[in-house]
Amino acid sequence: MRYLKSLLVGAVAALVGAVLWVFAVFFVPLFLPIVVSRFTGSGGIGAVSVGSASILAASFVGFLLGFVWMFRRTARVR
Repeated sequence: MRYLKSLLVGAVAALVGAVLWVFAVFFVPLFLPIVVSRFTGSGGIGAVSVGSASILAASFVGFLLGFVWMFRRTARVR
């Protein structure tokens, strides 16, 4: 049961990690120039691209962190 819980938490952490990575790589550079242009009076939006390899890496790191955290947490409880 400990492995199943760890896998589920790892999968959720992978999803959250991928969503946060896409937000950080795509939305922040897209909307930051808009916010800056409101203060300076000039600006524009640059091109933004998100690669699948970076999303995969972010979800893999999220999965590993979530899995290890839950696995160690359930081991200490018992």
